[in-house]
Amino acid sequence: MTLRATIVGAGGLGGPIALSLGGAGIELTIVDPDIVDETNLHRQIQFTPADLGKPKAALLAGAVVARGGRARGYPMHWRADDADDLGGDAAIIVDGSDDPETKFAVADWAVATGRPYVIAAALRFGGNVMAGAPGAACYRCLFEEPVAAATCAAAGVLGPVVGAIGGVAAALALGLARGDRTHAGSLFVFDDLRASAEPRIVQFAPRPGCSSCARAANPPILIAKKETA
Repeated sequence: MTLRATIVGAGGLGGPIALSLGGAGIELTIVDPDIVDETNLHRQIQFTPADLGKPKAALLAGAVVARGGRARGYPMHWRADDADDLGGDAAIIVDGSDDPETKFAVADWAVATGRPYVIAAALRFGGNVMAGAPGAACYRCLFEEPVAAATCAAAGVLGPVVGAIGGVAAALALGLARGDRTHAGSLFVFDDLRASAEPRIVQFAPRPGCSSCARAANPPILIAKKETA
């Protein structure tokens, strides 16, 4: 049986995630509205100067296919109205976008539809990766609401950082897609990859009153007990 994954973001994080999962035999749907810019090239190694001005999603899907994988690229934003069409057959959804609102939208949809997910972020010299699955604490349990934050475009990111964090995100996604829930409800925090490659792994509990868990297909035990009391 072929496993399928949806990847939101085809840039610095989406590139290594897609190439890793595609190489592992997972069929990919890649979603990203952006085109390749010269400032991307130092960290988005799937692109070359010949790709400038072209859609990232289609190019990354082509790179996966060129390596023997299967992938489709969609040059569009991830939106709730299109989510079921883009991710309805996916065993896992992975966010590597550079936008807080998109990350929350991806996580909320995954929780509501009862599927595992990974949310990855990188900035300057570090970042984090969160693994989620039905019944575990969710992304909104930890971060609650999107807030204005610096982006890679504005604040920069060291090129190798996205490769390292993208590799961890891909490994967690592959495990979740194959049924490994060991790290569900955990956040892998990379404070400064120049100093240490070892992440802090923070396991957190479901948050009472979490609006995403309240709509979950499989709510965490804490939320389920509260609702049936």
